[in-house]
Amino acid sequence: MYAIEFETDIKGEFIRLPRFEQLKDRHVKVIILTKEAVEEGAAQQEDTSATRRKPAQVPPIQFKGDVFDTASGSDWDLP
Repeated sequence: MYAIEFETDIKGEFIRLPRFEQLKDRHVKVIILTKEAVEEGAAQQEDTSATRRKPAQVPPIQFKGDVFDTASGSDWDLP
């Protein structure tokens, strides 16, 4: 069994993993321990606010002209 132990401050919903490349595409089990007890009401409130989050507003893609005409044939470096 292989283990990586690290400490971090959680300031958002994402945590940077040390040695990520060694863990990429592997099945892992994540365990979070705190010294203080987490208030039950606060934890439930966090869970419900996360489910109500709206997806990001992404503008639609707009194509303005033919992309193949933006460069000469020699720029494409084709055989």
